[in-house]
Amino acid sequence: MKRRRLLKNQGVRQLVEGAALAAVFAVLFLITIYVPLLGSLTLWALPIPFILMVVRNGMKSGLVMWAVTLVLGVLTAGLPSLVMTFTVALGGITAGYLYAIRKSALAVLVGSGLAYVVGLVLAFVSSILVIGQNPADLVVEMMNQSFQQAESIYRSLGQDTSQFNQLKEQISLLRYLIPTGLVLMGVVIALISQLLSVPILRRVGNFQPPVFQPIREWTFPKSFLWYYLVVTIVMMVGLEEGSAVFVAAINVYSILNALIFVQGLAVIYFFCHQKGWPIVVPILLTFLGFALTSFIVIIGIIDLGFELRRRMKS
Repeated sequence: MKRRRLLKNQGVRQLVEGAALAAVFAVLFLITIYVPLLGSLTLWALPIPFILMVVRNGMKSGLVMWAVTLVLGVLTAGLPSLVMTFTVALGGITAGYLYAIRKSALAVLVGSGLAYVVGLVLAFVSSILVIGQNPADLVVEMMNQSFQQAESIYRSLGQDTSQFNQLKEQISLLRYLIPTGLVLMGVVIALISQLLSVPILRRVGNFQPPVFQPIREWTFPKSFLWYYLVVTIVMMVGLEEGSAVFVAAINVYSILNALIFVQGLAVIYFFCHQKGWPIVVPILLTFLGFALTSFIVIIGIIDLGFELRRRMKS
């Protein structure tokens, strides 16, 4: 009798929590859709209700909540909301499940990041089916039109316009970097939502989620350096633009470049920590690093190849 009452109370609690979290998601979703400025902030919090639901009540409850929010999304924002709700729910449920089975912070990031990438790929394919054109081609076309207008203004003022030709060539490559863009976007969404969920899980979920190691301790396998070297050589051979090998090479190169950039930032954080400098210094250097990407990548390459941080420590 007591067990039956306990199960009944537990079921009621799960139902109440599910309804409350679904309502929270609906509010965040409406703000994201209809209030652009504020929505750019609430976007990152959309997966958190799903993370909380799965951590507190299990995968089954999370899937039920997913179905409910899909219906709510369609009722409040129409059929186009299905893709967005599907994506954030898939990532949130994946992160919640990995938290629940006590995986590391890195495993949660990788797993939820892959889930977001799957959702983003579906969103991209759906947009092609709906509008009948590659969205990347539309973006490139709009940017080219803007540059043509700027170029005509420069020419009328008697200014040099040679730099516009280089910019147009770089812009034309954007359509080939869609896989890289989707992967990086998925990882960024996963990382930000994971960082936001940690204090909420501690306070509301009565759960101690795993945290990342300090960035100064981050390092990637040394094999990444060899992959980077091989892809760089392949890129230098002179591949035919638009070929399958060209698209694969430029995307692998871009992703490895981003990872080695992070490796370089880790070296900077390590150096600042060794010097005892306040945390604001490496943060400022991080923002500066985006303007000096090549320099940070070189630092990352040296660290991967010659264990720069170990030499600093000794």
